[in-house]
Amino acid sequence: MKLVRETTDWSQSPYPVKNHDYMVSPAMEFCFAMRKQGSDKWEKFSTRRRFSKSWRKFEVLDEKKPKEFVEPYMTNPWKNKTYNSLETFFE
Repeated sequence: MKLVRETTDWSQSPYPVKNHDYMVSPAMEFCFAMRKQGSDKWEKFSTRRRFSKSWRKFEVLDEKKPKEFVEPYMTNPWKNKTYNSLETFFE
C-alpha cells in the first residue's frame, strides 16, 4: 500500500474541486481509504474500490500508514433500519 496526494490543477473547472489523499494499491488500481482535504482523519472503505488515475496527477506522501480510521462518509446500508426491514418488524 502507498499513500498518495492528488495534485491535479482544477483551475479550469467551472466549480470547485478538492484534492484528497488516498491509500492505494502499489499499482494504483484500487483504493482502500481516503482522507479529505483539510482533515487529518482517514476513512476506510468496507471493500476496496476501483481507482482511476487517468487525467489526474499524484505525489507519494512520506507518512506512516494510518492505524486508526473513522466511519466512512457513506453509511453501511445493512445497518439501516427502514420501514420495510425485517429488523424493525421483529422488534
